[in-house]
Amino acid sequence: MDAKILQRTSNEQPPGTQQAGAEQAMRRLSSAALLQGQRQVVIEHGGREYRLRLTAQGKLILTA
Repeated sequence: MDAKILQRTSNEQPPGTQQAGAEQAMRRLSSAALLQGQRQVVIEHGGREYRLRLTAQGKLILTA
């Protein structure tokens, strides 16, 4: 079998790595999209439940 040599250009990242800075677009969600008219929502992560709550002052609180 012939071994294949793969070459990367200077701006390519190895498989499984993430690009940093402006090159990687971060997903952005509005709180309105998350809450959908409710005052609180439960978020499941890593087998645990977290509560995201909108306060009377319009601030967000995340609790485990």
